Amino acid sequence: MDSQFDNADEHYWNRSSRAAFSFDDDDDDIDVADGHGAARASAGHTKLSTKHENNAIFNDDTISEASFDNSAALGTLNHLSIKAILSDEALQLVLQEQTLDDHVMPKGVTPEEELKLLRRQIQSTLYSPNLEATTQKLLHGKVAPLEMFKSLLEKQQLLDKALANGGDAVIGVLLFLKRTLNTTQFHGILEQRPKALEHYLSYLRQSGDLSSYIETLQRFGRHQEAALQQFQAAMACSGIAARKQQLQRLIDAYAKAGVGVIPLYEQVFHAALKLQLLQEKEGLTHQFGEHATPIELLYVCCAQNKNWKDQDMLKVTSPQRFAADQEISPAQYEWTALNERAQAQAYADLECIFERVSTWHPLKSRQFHISFDLALAVQRLFELQAPATVLQLFLSKMSNSSEKLALAQRVKCIKAVIDAMVSLKQQQELQQLRESLPERSEEQFYCENALKSLQSKRWTTDNIKLKL
Repeated sequence: MDSQFDNADEHYWNRSSRAAFSFDDDDDDIDVADGHGAARASAGHTKLSTKHENNAIFNDDTISEASFDNSAALGTLNHLSIKAILSDEALQLVLQEQTLDDHVMPKGVTPEEELKLLRRQIQSTLYSPNLEATTQKLLHGKVAPLEMFKSLLEKQQLLDKALANGGDAVIGVLLFLKRTLNTTQFHGILEQRPKALEHYLSYLRQSGDLSSYIETLQRFGRHQEAALQQFQAAMACSGIAARKQQLQRLIDAYAKAGVGVIPLYEQVFHAALKLQLLQEKEGLTHQFGEHATPIELLYVCCAQNKNWKDQDMLKVTSPQRFAADQEISPAQYEWTALNERAQAQAYADLECIFERVSTWHPLKSRQFHISFDLALAVQRLFELQAPATVLQLFLSKMSNSSEKLALAQRVKCIKAVIDAMVSLKQQQELQQLRESLPERSEEQFYCENALKSLQSKRWTTDNIKLKL
């Protein structure tokens, strides 16, 4: 029985249908003239195909990609021109970018021809840089080799092209120029291109390189901006002692330099140093913190002041003394004091804030004086819910009767409305107003007296005219 199986196996492997399969494309070994061999090969192929059909695991492997008909899916795209998708300018940029990135060799070239093509591509990439393609890549956030721009002229042209396109490409080119040029050349390029200088300063400020930012400002003669930036940095220090130290250094540095900063800034530096000393000595930081502004500290001084009629100018926390030391304008002082006193409902002090003694006539009584628009004061007092008597006091200082009438009606101050109508001699309007007021109210009596006064003045004027 074993010999029978051996003969069967030997017969199986000797059959032509079980010949070894080869992927070679050579057909030389096939004997076309041998009809029996061809018939046996055909029969073997038929049996092999039948077996593969019965075995599903081989079904996918027998399908060729070339036999897949995708003409129906691409039928629409075959009739669509590339110009309908990309403009000529965009297509040109794509082709230019491919010349920089893609180094695809055509098929069938000899090694000598391939070497020539590679040399030509390296020559065009490294020694003939494309400005438009490089700036476009930088503009879209792609990596572009900038080392190909060797000469100073090529670098200047690259920067000019980046400035024309804008965006983050300018910063990338500027940092490349700073790295590859000396300081004199780099500053010369920035001096000739103010737009590039602004981009560079903006980058330094946003990146937090404060020392380079201030140094660049001073290098190009912008001392006022540099001084302001140094002052802001000094005031941003944490702790009164650190701020005092930085302000003193700033004052000493500009005192030795002698030029470069306007006197107003020097006054600001000194005032800030005085402010730090005052905060440290008087402890005025409990309400607004260590970084309180001069106006906020003035508000604290106003709250602590007890005598508004005759302020003690020898006391450093006196509102007037503090405003003078900190170079606070009269309008800011009056506005701050008005808000603080109105919120504290200390309305009796308001008149003292706006009283001034005439400098040319010291013996004359004090007069009302306000350094900002009187209408703003009335509107602010109305917002802070000041009584009608306070509103009438400020409205009575207005000289224009028409504006006074409109503002009094807006803040609903009836007595001021009546006074304005009397000034405008609106007798009929006064009578209509009297009818609309509550019976036997204070405003109605005030309106009736105003009508009598207006009629009396009119009768007296008519009498004078008859006698004449």
